[in-house]
Amino acid sequence: MAGDNSRQQQQQHSMLPQTDPQQPWQQAWLGTEARLQARSPVALPPVVSRNARVNKLDADLLDVELTDMLREPLVKATSLLQPGIIDTYRLEVDTMIRALLFVLSVGSHRRATYGQALQNLTYRGPGLQSRGLGWRLHVLGLVSIGGGYAWGRMAQWMSFAGWADAGGVRRRVWRVVRGLERLARLASLANLLVFFASGQYRSVLERLLGLRLVSARAQLAQSVSFEFLNRQLVWHAFTEFVMFFLPLVNPARTRAWVARRARSMLGLPPASVDPAVAALPESVCAICYADATKEADTPVDPGSCPCVNAYAAVGCGHRFCYVCIKTRSVAEGDECTCPRCGVRVVDVCKYAPRREP
Repeated sequence: MAGDNSRQQQQQHSMLPQTDPQQPWQQAWLGTEARLQARSPVALPPVVSRNARVNKLDADLLDVELTDMLREPLVKATSLLQPGIIDTYRLEVDTMIRALLFVLSVGSHRRATYGQALQNLTYRGPGLQSRGLGWRLHVLGLVSIGGGYAWGRMAQWMSFAGWADAGGVRRRVWRVVRGLERLARLASLANLLVFFASGQYRSVLERLLGLRLVSARAQLAQSVSFEFLNRQLVWHAFTEFVMFFLPLVNPARTRAWVARRARSMLGLPPASVDPAVAALPESVCAICYADATKEADTPVDPGSCPCVNAYAAVGCGHRFCYVCIKTRSVAEGDECTCPRCGVRVVDVCKYAPRREP
């Protein structure tokens, strides 16, 4: 009897509908997931640490120092050409350097200046998706660099033109310009105080465009890479060494020494002599004639290059202008040779014409 009862219970259980025990939980999760996706994400206010504020200010200082470092070689390079030219066009030079750095850094995939990249910072637009970041960065560079240059040049021109002491419309325009400058300074001061409190926007322009500086990599928020700084230090030391070493090198003497050694190894005469120069009359300065021939496109008349204050080369006796032969002997030193015969010029002396008996 017991066996018959158990068999009947199994048959009744097999006739019941079979359901997956996890099916109710899956249905509940799908419904909950749909409701969660339908809701808009809650934007939590970002928490900015005090170190992040310091990093943003340090990034600005690093960009200014980089501009000064790039300006220094230009000043040294142009000091021998026209002293003070960089000071005259200081605004244009700084604008050019800043624009170049902005294009190479913010305009590229980095979305941050070199100073900001050093501090592990990058620009991000408003919202989580950072839509419209490209045009916001273009407006930032155009207004901050181009607008700053235009405003500075206009104020400088008005100051030199004496609009402050003029009367009528020019004086009123000058007062408006000065008032706008004071208003901009007050806005910058107010924004700086707000930045110290919230740490969101470093400048008024960034606040208007909604550009925020955030950590490029969260795990490295408190670490600083000194790779860029090391490269700048090495480059600065190298340029200082080059600027120290170049004045010690005499290009004319080095060129003459190399040419003399090369001709000696090839078994050639000490110096090459141009037959046209060797055939010049004695009253013609061969150095003046050679220089004039290099610069002129048409044949030069030898009579237009007479020896002025004639001096003779000790060793061969050929005469030249004093300025020409002395300049060449000082520049080339012991490697100086006569352009007429190729003999080494040991010294120069005053030319004394021979008197016929």
